[in-house]
Amino acid sequence: MCTLYSRTVLPTQVATNEGVFLLVAIIGTIAFATSGVLAAAEAGLDWLGATVLAVVVSIGGGTLRDILIGNFPVTWVRDEWPVVVALCTVVVGLVVLRLPVHIDPRNQLWYLMSDAIGLGAFVVLGTSIALESGTSSFIAVFMGVVTGVGGGVIRDLFTGRTPMVFVGQVYAVAGLLGSIVYVGLRETSASEPLRVWIPVAVVVILRALAIRFDLHLPRANGSTQSRD
Repeated sequence: MCTLYSRTVLPTQVATNEGVFLLVAIIGTIAFATSGVLAAAEAGLDWLGATVLAVVVSIGGGTLRDILIGNFPVTWVRDEWPVVVALCTVVVGLVVLRLPVHIDPRNQLWYLMSDAIGLGAFVVLGTSIALESGTSSFIAVFMGVVTGVGGGVIRDLFTGRTPMVFVGQVYAVAGLLGSIVYVGLRETSASEPLRVWIPVAVVVILRALAIRFDLHLPRANGSTQSRD
């Protein structure tokens, strides 16, 4: 047992409440909340809609993971800081969007890259939490992907998009590979920061390459054409 903010921390909370994992969790939360604000702005939602969307995107994947592995109360109920960070990100995002310096929320690069960073951070975080909870490596990899893609799926559904994971985007596959790399590195003598940041970088780089070169998975009918 250890304490954070003068609270009792359960073993399954250690992965998100210490050192490099806490930093990754904060980065992932900010990145996904940012993607939520941009998606809300593009969809024409009001400030309340943007706030709800950004918070749900930030905690959605982790909530689903906690339910599936029986990790109760879910992480953001035990420690509310992810919600606070998401709310602060919303405030900053809404202010920036209203500045005289024009930032187009329809610019897909801003949206896709913030999403890629959130995906990489939450995949590693979700995999680590699942392993700390006692799951097998196979299930942990699955939970990492669920944590990473869950929020993005919710965001896309709420804004009337077809989720990227369903339309041939190299999205869940990038998360899957990052999670596998993390599990593999845990079995090595690499330092903890390397075990965390390398798989995060793998996910972000794979997403960046897919965006840059317009790479897509084959669709069910054999085509590789995207449908966004």
